[in-house]
Amino acid sequence: MESKERRASPRYPISLDAELVTGAEQPWPCEIADFCAEGLFIRFDGGLTGPLRAQLGAAPERELVVRFRSQEAGDSHELAVEVVRLIEGAAGVHFTRSNPGAVEAMLALSQSVAAPEPSRLQPASDQVQFVLHQCSRAVIEHIEPLMGDCLRAMVGDLRDAGLNATSDQAANEFMDASGQMEARQSAVWLQMKRALESPLKPERGEVHGGSELSLVDKGEFEDWLMLRVMVTRADTMHRSELLPLRMRLDHLGLTNETGHQNPLGPALVCDAFHAGLQNLTIGREVEKLCLRALEKTVLNELGPLYEALNDILIRQNVLPDLDLSRYISRDNHPERPAKPATPSSRPEEHDPVTADSEPVARPPEPPPTQSADDPRQATFASHTALANNAFATVRNLLSTLSASRQASGMAPVSDFPSDAKPLSGADLQRELHGLQQASASRPADEESRPLKEQVVEKIRAVGDAALDDEQQETLDVVDRFFSSVVDSPRLNDMARGQLRKLEFPVLRVVMRDRRFFEDTGSPVRGVMNRLAQLGAKDARVSPVVERRIDELVQRIVTEFDQDTGVFESAQEELDSLIERQNLVYRRNVERVMAAAEGSQKVQDSKRAVKAALDSRFGGREVPRALLTLLEGGWRDLLSLTWIRQGADSPLWQDYLQVLDSLMAFGEDRDAQINLPELLRTIQEGLASISSNHMPSASIREELKQYVTRREDDPVEWVPYPDTPGPVEEGDTEPVPQQQRWLHRARRLQTGEWLSDCSDADHPQSIRLVWIARNHSRFVFVNHQGMRVSELTLDELAARLQAGTLVPDEEHDRPLVDESIDRMVKQVYDQLSWVSTHDEITGLLTRREFERVVEQHLARGVEGRTLVQVALRGLRLLNDTAGYQAGDDVLGRVALMLREHLGEGALARLDGHTFAWLTDADSAEAQTRELIRTIEGMNPEHEGRQYQLSASAGIAPPAATLVTADRWLRGAAQATGSAMDQGGGRIVHYGPDPALEARQEQIAARIAGLDNPGGNPLQLRCQKIIALHGRTTMGTQYEVLISMYDDQGDLITGAEFVRMAERYDRMQAVDRWVVGQMLDWLRGGDTAGAGGSGLSINLSGHSLNDATLLEFIYETLSQQDAPIERLWFEITEAAAIRNLQEVAEFMREMRELGCRFCLGQLGSGPTSYEFMRALPVELVRLDGAFTRHVSGSELDRAMVRSMVDMAHYTGREVIAGLIEDRETLDVLTGLGVDYGQGYVVEKPQLLEQLLS
Repeated sequence: MESKERRASPRYPISLDAELVTGAEQPWPCEIADFCAEGLFIRFDGGLTGPLRAQLGAAPERELVVRFRSQEAGDSHELAVEVVRLIEGAAGVHFTRSNPGAVEAMLALSQSVAAPEPSRLQPASDQVQFVLHQCSRAVIEHIEPLMGDCLRAMVGDLRDAGLNATSDQAANEFMDASGQMEARQSAVWLQMKRALESPLKPERGEVHGGSELSLVDKGEFEDWLMLRVMVTRADTMHRSELLPLRMRLDHLGLTNETGHQNPLGPALVCDAFHAGLQNLTIGREVEKLCLRALEKTVLNELGPLYEALNDILIRQNVLPDLDLSRYISRDNHPERPAKPATPSSRPEEHDPVTADSEPVARPPEPPPTQSADDPRQATFASHTALANNAFATVRNLLSTLSASRQASGMAPVSDFPSDAKPLSGADLQRELHGLQQASASRPADEESRPLKEQVVEKIRAVGDAALDDEQQETLDVVDRFFSSVVDSPRLNDMARGQLRKLEFPVLRVVMRDRRFFEDTGSPVRGVMNRLAQLGAKDARVSPVVERRIDELVQRIVTEFDQDTGVFESAQEELDSLIERQNLVYRRNVERVMAAAEGSQKVQDSKRAVKAALDSRFGGREVPRALLTLLEGGWRDLLSLTWIRQGADSPLWQDYLQVLDSLMAFGEDRDAQINLPELLRTIQEGLASISSNHMPSASIREELKQYVTRREDDPVEWVPYPDTPGPVEEGDTEPVPQQQRWLHRARRLQTGEWLSDCSDADHPQSIRLVWIARNHSRFVFVNHQGMRVSELTLDELAARLQAGTLVPDEEHDRPLVDESIDRMVKQVYDQLSWVSTHDEITGLLTRREFERVVEQHLARGVEGRTLVQVALRGLRLLNDTAGYQAGDDVLGRVALMLREHLGEGALARLDGHTFAWLTDADSAEAQTRELIRTIEGMNPEHEGRQYQLSASAGIAPPAATLVTADRWLRGAAQATGSAMDQGGGRIVHYGPDPALEARQEQIAARIAGLDNPGGNPLQLRCQKIIALHGRTTMGTQYEVLISMYDDQGDLITGAEFVRMAERYDRMQAVDRWVVGQMLDWLRGGDTAGAGGSGLSINLSGHSLNDATLLEFIYETLSQQDAPIERLWFEITEAAAIRNLQEVAEFMREMRELGCRFCLGQLGSGPTSYEFMRALPVELVRLDGAFTRHVSGSELDRAMVRSMVDMAHYTGREVIAGLIEDRETLDVLTGLGVDYGQGYVVEKPQLLEQLLS
């Protein structure tokens, strides 16, 4: 489990007198200091440690009891516990049996203590603020150099641990962590520094506002205990300095507001470091090593800091003459009871819990089965958060969809007569029960009709019955939900069929309680998720399991009425099937891993043998007999010995000594060599690897001649061959463009799923289960745990780069959550279609077409021309035959245009004008053919024929047409000229010479931006304000780029960007802006900004430049980079060529503390896909929707839907181009989080902001 996934569970500090019942003559007094969902941290008199250790030594798994009384009701509570960690004067214990009443009593006490008095919510006094500022600065100044030493020590410790690891997997984990720590030291310190600067602000995961205690896994409980043990040891070490410090802070009214006994004590440092580790992806063993290094190099050196903090408070006249008597009773150990009799033997001889806080020894446990919807798994925490408001989001989107259709002139359609009476809840349940029972007897091969259609038909058959609005709304949502379920690409046909059978039971559940979409612990959700897990697309399901699944689903359909108990029992049986499936998977994976480890050991042994031989004989001549021995099996013997015995074994050294002796004997026949022993060793060694237990005759004969030769017989010397060894990944230097993909391949971790898209029509899910040392090989398995692929590092990097192997972060997502998300997207797509398409023709509206043209310009596609056609004669038809006749003609024209042009960028701009993008070469001929077709339509109404004609304007791409608005205006100008000349005419756009001259000036200036700083580029900024009090950011400023032309006129931002992209200068501009802003922030002269954040725009074109991404990452990862002040807005996302690569870059930047915003969020599925694909925290609405939102019902509906979508996915929303107060109020009412525009503040020069 990753470190990020183990820090969300709350721990609750408390001070509660209790008794520890061990079975001795009398209970031992103790104090409960902390608790969580899994156990307690208790303190007691140090003299009790020895007796307790002795008792545990006799019975390591002995169950103890912690007893306490609630302070208000006085009720007694008992908790059965088992000791997990034991240190001097304290212990961490794990619950062995649940007692919800006791936990609730502790929770209530903790919250009553932690709840601040109303008066405490007032702003702190000037003195308190000054003292806090002084203290936090002293903390930072003291901790920073210690952490520098600590982080460097951690890098070395992790590297040493990797070198000494007993397995490749452990070695990889430590080596990866060492690399991460070395590369991200500044990010860890930055996160830690933020926590240290706000010592009174509780950590996000520690807020005690809820009424329920979240469950944690055993590993997280171990982490919590380790931290508590470290804090307790440090508290004891620095007790003499911490007691007066706590007293003085208490005098200022600051004690316990964070839940710690001392908000500036060791717990602050531990929690801050724990938060800093969230920037790394590490395992538990790595984290333990890091925490030990922290304790050794930082926590043990905090004494001078606490002395300095006391001096600060004394100088501020805070209790200069301190009396500690108030704290003596609380901090001294409780009265020591009489020691019970202890065994005569020393407890250390059989001590299961040592004083250095190692865990109590336990037999190894098998890995838990990971059910797809287990709410305790932090892997699914983010997905659960999305599902929490799913029903409300879909409901709001459906309401907005209905309003949008009505605003577009579409009449609402009702499924029931207007005079029908709504069914009561009981009557509806009865009708649904009938449908459920009928579905149980439906043949398996019968095609299932949509759920909504079946229910509406059944209710209509009742008579004058109908569903009320709420029931119809619920039915619509559940119907869409099941359509989304069966659309899941992860299911096989068996799973789809079984899930379809659950439609009516699920509908009945949701009709009673809509929390189905939010309740992750619901057995109904559990059954659906488990069916999906068993019926995964690539999984093989045995006929026996299929029959059992069918029996369970059939039992649900026939027996379910109101009690969900039938779902609970089915869930338990499905769990047992999954456990069997997982058991087979684990066994297969273990075999694959064992084979991979064996293969790796063979490669490593060959490498070790080659190194040993090369060091002895490389580049030299050797006796032929020695070479014959090597080639005759001695090299293989060495390899086998290295595998079995290791390089430190005597046998390995003996076999190498044989070669050394033969070499020495060749050089000097009188060398001191025990020839009989040497020959015996050779004979036995070769016999051990020979099938007939005897070396070959040729080897024996040659060795015999070699050792029995006369003194005057010459030795035959031959060159030692340079034999190639196993290829080691990384031996060759990769080209620069491969570095990023090699780095990404190395970052993959075992357990990750990827999608193998080698066959684009049939992608396969594969899982990484084994990584060789130094990342030389990667082994993948399928759902059954069978090996399907083995890749080298270079091969893996190449496939990642080619996109044939794609990390699949959504693979383990529960089916219900995945289906809810897909349902939300489908509803949003429907709403988007209504808002972007003309209701009469089905073509794009003008606004959507303008957005499409803007994207076309952003991509820089060449060879496309804009054509605009205006109909003539339509007004006469409307006036004489009616608007319906005119609408029919418009529909016919649109159908004809689709047939000739396809479904691409084709729009109806207004009443009688159409436009499209087409190939420049064929534009005129194509347009003439279309005009002839229109003129040949001759619509007829009541016997009268009408004559239609058309005129067209063609606007080819030009340097002056750099924006969609300009291009459309150019085409409209040409179309107007054509209409003036009469029907059937075509006119090509010719740019205004004055405008063309100005554009050439601008182009020349932009094309010469080799050094933006040496050109008249100016940075301006515009304020962004929060529109409510729940936002995560305060006032911000967007950094704007501007330039003046030769006449001193300001070039608009859109025009500047388009021209810069046209001449490939946008990357240079973005690089310069980032550098300028960092220099400005590093300079420290930022008083005018008041500490506000600054948003820098990054073009999608720039993000295609890998060198720019590297520049930004390297620049902002420097220790002095004020990254907390900067965030980036991604503009022109449509121009990004590789979304996956950009998303990975953004994740790396977020690990440093950077934030991102997706700009120009509009309608259409692409906007949603960008929002889901890119890890952004904010989105900016397209100004086309916000500019007229106060006067357009359709725009309000779209803004509302986009805000709902953004909030559903956890993003905040910015709206720009707000020109008046009415628009600002409307956007605030629609839920927008931040506002920007002239009504807020006009843009100003950056220098003005500084002043």
